[in-house]
Amino acid sequence: MDVPDLDVASITAAVEARAAATCGDDLALAIRTLRRLPPARWALEWQLPWWLGRAWELEPEVAEALVVGNVLGLVAIRLRDDLDDGEVPRDDVEGARRVSTVLFDAALDAYRDRFQPTSPIWPFLDRAMAEFRHASDGRALHARRLGGRAAPLRIGAFAVCLLSGRSYARSGLKACLDHALAALVRYDQVCDWEADLEAGRWNAFVASLVDRPHDPEHRAANRSAVLAALMTRGAARTELELVATDSAAAAHLAGRLGCAPLAAFLLDYASRASRQGEALDAHYRMAATTAAQIFFGGLVGRPTQEVRT
Repeated sequence: MDVPDLDVASITAAVEARAAATCGDDLALAIRTLRRLPPARWALEWQLPWWLGRAWELEPEVAEALVVGNVLGLVAIRLRDDLDDGEVPRDDVEGARRVSTVLFDAALDAYRDRFQPTSPIWPFLDRAMAEFRHASDGRALHARRLGGRAAPLRIGAFAVCLLSGRSYARSGLKACLDHALAALVRYDQVCDWEADLEAGRWNAFVASLVDRPHDPEHRAANRSAVLAALMTRGAARTELELVATDSAAAAHLAGRLGCAPLAAFLLDYASRASRQGEALDAHYRMAATTAAQIFFGGLVGRPTQEVRT
């Protein structure tokens, strides 16, 4: 079925109203954080319950309530990540802790209003958040666990399964989201590798190319190694092709689940990742050629002398 567009303005207003009711003097911090998380950049966090809910004939108001919960949770988790990464200004640290706590609790109202305490949604929620916390620990991360960084997204999706009477779709949806979330997180790691190195944070893309710790002592060596891989081995293109492969696999599964908007989003994501990989590869190869010309001058581009025997 055709899925009508989400009313983003209505969702934003509902999130802001909930923040105003719960955040007190920290409201401005909550709103600033929300503004950093626009739907265009965080499409699945804003759209997934809506796409699934409407495709599976869930009442619009219920699907919207789940989206509001998703976005409240997104703000809470973003602030928690910022605190863990030391990216919150000192004057905002206590406020960020409060906002993260109260908005995560507010996000759960969408579930409290619709599920009994004995519902399977609650242990599922606990497992998803535990997976997220584990995946957020750089010491435990590797490529096969990347999807855990986006594990909270599965909560709203599972809720839609239960509320629409489609519990049987749970395994297919899990497989779809495993591919999709791994792709999205892997993409973010490619985009963030320089910032993560600068901050001393673990990064999956860097880890795929170097064995050294991701700390200030090894920052320069790690950066040089990654740049060399980008310029000579097509590392960005290789990584983004993996993103495209996972996205395309997720799109196929979304189509089988009958959620055309999710499938279309994932197919577009796969296409854009592939194109960006090619563009980055061309950029870094050009940089390598320029560097060679600077260092070796006229030697670059000249045919080598044939060795005769």
